[in-house]
Amino acid sequence: MNLNNVHSIGVFDSGVGGLTVVRALMERLPFENIIYFGDTARVPYGIKSVETITRYATQITEFLLKQKVKLLIIACNTIASVAYESVQEISPVPVLDVIDAGCPYRRSRNAQQNVGVIGNTGHINSNAYARAIHRYDPDVRIYSQACPLFVPLVEEGWLDHPVTRPYSPGVSQTGGR
Repeated sequence: MNLNNVHSIGVFDSGVGGLTVVRALMERLPFENIIYFGDTARVPYGIKSVETITRYATQITEFLLKQKVKLLIIACNTIASVAYESVQEISPVPVLDVIDAGCPYRRSRNAQQNVGVIGNTGHINSNAYARAIHRYDPDVRIYSQACPLFVPLVEEGWLDHPVTRPYSPGVSQTGGR
């Protein structure tokens, strides 16, 4: 065991997107040790079964617990959506996730009673965001839409690429006719 890892915060994701969570932690907790596990070997998770995602999450959790972490943060919407309870059941340390963390913020920043949620198919089918938001505000109306290509497009850096624009027959992807 590496003594530098004792009482670190363990953060995990299906890929590298969770590094945004790590960056936020480092800004707010600059003296904390952080161990990050990005499962780039088995990404994407959104197309996998609940059983497979839960198995992967359990394996990662067991690995991080062997590193003597004092806290686990699930930085992946998909894992948090379908495997949070399984992670929590096997963890002797507190478990936080990005879904629960984002819901109170939504309430404080949005006076509207409508919320849109996008994500991969597994994440949307789990209905996790709607359940979490309704815990804070049962009157909010949730509109969910699966966008299975969203993460691959973002990870490829195709934020301003013709493929990211809506398709309309007869209209070119550059905006003209």
